[in-house]
Amino acid sequence: SIRDLFGYPEFEVPPSFPSDTSKHGFDNVASGMLLSPPLLAQYLEIATAIADEFLPQPISLPKAEPRDYSIPMSELSTDAGGGGSQRGSVFRLVSSRNMASGAGWTSSFEAPVSGVYRVQIDAYTFQSDRMFYDQRKVPFKLAVYARQNGEQKYARFSDLRKIGEFKVSAESSEGGFGILEAELFQGEVLGFRWADGPVFSDPGRIDLSHDFIDDRLLNDRPFYAAAIQLNGGKRGSSQAEFYEAIRDLIESGQLDLSNPDLDKAPAIYGGGLFNGPHNWCQSYAHEEMYRFGPALDIVRVSVSGPSRTVSSQRERARMVRSKAFLNRRSDEVSDLVFTERFLRGFLSKAFRRPVSSLQLDKYLDLVRAHRESFPDKRIEDALHLAIRKALLSSRFLFRELGSGSLDGFELASRLSYFLTSAPPDDRLISLAVKGKLSDPMTLKNEAYRLLRLPQRRAFVRHFTGQWLGTRKLMDIMPDPRLLKFYGPDRQAMINETELFFEEMLVENHSLEHFIDPGFSFRNQNLNKIYGGEITGNKMQRVTFPKGGKQGGLLGLASIMMATANGVDTHPVHRGVWLLENVLGQPTPPPPADVPSVAPDTSGTITMREKMLAHQADASCARCHTKIDPLGFVMEHYDPVGRWREYYPVYTELASAPLKEEFYASQGEGTQKGRHIDTMAVMPDGTVLKDVTDLKAYLVTNIDLFVECLAEKLLIYGTGRPLSFGDQRIVHALSQQITGNKLGFQDMIVSVILSDSFLSR
Repeated sequence: SIRDLFGYPEFEVPPSFPSDTSKHGFDNVASGMLLSPPLLAQYLEIATAIADEFLPQPISLPKAEPRDYSIPMSELSTDAGGGGSQRGSVFRLVSSRNMASGAGWTSSFEAPVSGVYRVQIDAYTFQSDRMFYDQRKVPFKLAVYARQNGEQKYARFSDLRKIGEFKVSAESSEGGFGILEAELFQGEVLGFRWADGPVFSDPGRIDLSHDFIDDRLLNDRPFYAAAIQLNGGKRGSSQAEFYEAIRDLIESGQLDLSNPDLDKAPAIYGGGLFNGPHNWCQSYAHEEMYRFGPALDIVRVSVSGPSRTVSSQRERARMVRSKAFLNRRSDEVSDLVFTERFLRGFLSKAFRRPVSSLQLDKYLDLVRAHRESFPDKRIEDALHLAIRKALLSSRFLFRELGSGSLDGFELASRLSYFLTSAPPDDRLISLAVKGKLSDPMTLKNEAYRLLRLPQRRAFVRHFTGQWLGTRKLMDIMPDPRLLKFYGPDRQAMINETELFFEEMLVENHSLEHFIDPGFSFRNQNLNKIYGGEITGNKMQRVTFPKGGKQGGLLGLASIMMATANGVDTHPVHRGVWLLENVLGQPTPPPPADVPSVAPDTSGTITMREKMLAHQADASCARCHTKIDPLGFVMEHYDPVGRWREYYPVYTELASAPLKEEFYASQGEGTQKGRHIDTMAVMPDGTVLKDVTDLKAYLVTNIDLFVECLAEKLLIYGTGRPLSFGDQRIVHALSQQITGNKLGFQDMIVSVILSDSFLSR
């Protein structure tokens, strides 16, 4: 709401701001959102911070006190290896690395105040007769950048602030120096980069390092042979040690130049070569250039200033933002005329309905009282108070007040927050003003309109994150003995889920497709989960035969991971999740005196054997006859959603490097345990051999899933649990949806047109 009201898309609540409590599966249910005094205090802090951003105090610049700074070359540094390094009395740059970590940065100098500084750099080129590369004749480009100390260490150069560039003669005896005057902001450090070096490039965000290394390997057969034989070298080796190992092997006469892999392009040779294969090869090339060139040597850097002080970037952004926010017209000479026009527009948008004359007068009185009490203050200071008051008003904090049927403005808010997670747009408000939104056809058309907007992705993200549990993935880390798992792998799982859900919505697919769609979205990160040979980080739509183990809610790795704990699986957890989120049959909590059943990772006893013993207690058996069959059927999926035939038995080698075997149940950190038995019998007598039978069962009984999904949508859309009356409406609505074979988009619109959605 703040982002939309102020046109402030980058706004984020502070990390200390408490998360909303989840109730009935969602964090927007009113009964779980209690306003405590500490929470209201946090609201006040945020309201004040927002008002500060849009109505800042006037800037008072400090007096300039210029100084001279001489920066020793020993105090230039890179945040990561490869870009540059100290070589005697000079700092040697060897690459045009595409990340800020590859530049030489001033570790001992940062701008004490924001101002205009004079920077002088003396530099020479370095090229020797022992270079692998041809002598360069054209001047070398030395680029100068600025960034906040400690920030943007791994940003691309195209995202950094470039303050100058000059050329250094290719003739080493000539050298060159550059002088520039530029604004440096308080806390900024200077960075120096060889802008046209050979190893890396950054044109249009394209990293050419792989092309460079491939070309080097193909044109230097001994280097390629040594690279294959060393295969990355000894772990923990420094760049110089690895270089020496390569050179020693080349000079030893022990190279295998007959290896058939030498006839393959490095990219075809694949991931075994130097971890990927380019990282180690880059290290070799860097070290070689440090020793023999080509390189760019920085000899001296001096800074003087500031000659005058300037406002900071944040202060400038605030002033621009404030001017656009107030939008005071040239003919509004009177503060009163301006204030009334401004508050009428702001309050109407904040309260999501035209502000009444009575409400407007209260805010105008507040502004007048402030001006009378503090006559030396600006009108902006009085508006600062009015904005804080508005952001703490119940008309801003609550979407629906009172009882009875929703009025047009409340309906506009409910519809918009449901489908876009944002306040209603001008069109919805206009329809509410005209009293047209209560017309079913108008409401239907508006629902379809909102679902066509890009803002629907917020609905996709928030709804799937809670219904399907993808929010939980950020807190789960798979056991490293099971799988190498990184942040991009987790994000790929989430992306797959959201893209699948969005296609279901946009294409209005039949609801059976949630169970057995025959398509999904994958990238190369998900090869380790599903198998396959997809290349690239971009998510791609893939198809596969229906009726198999792949695809749908029961085959999504994200759901399998969210219903496990990263180490082992538990049939009860997945069974309960399926009952509550797919079949719509929530189970009561277990008796307090009954202990939970933990998996046995030693392989001595299976979960099935443990659960059968657990069901000997009649009070447990009542629920577990419904839970366990669903959970056992899902046991072929491991804690990250890979298909397996055997339970893993974890070894003690917790830190052992693992092999990524796509369909194996074990790496070097696990051993093959007992065979997995997924046979189960549903309470109605249906026999399920594995997940494919469960999919077939759900497709046949799709009405169970439809009713469950309708309940979830209605709870999320209204922000309240369902009453008995709501449940009757949902049951009738689900029968209508199933009988008419409506698609998912049509289902959402049907939920919106229901009496339950239209009432409090």
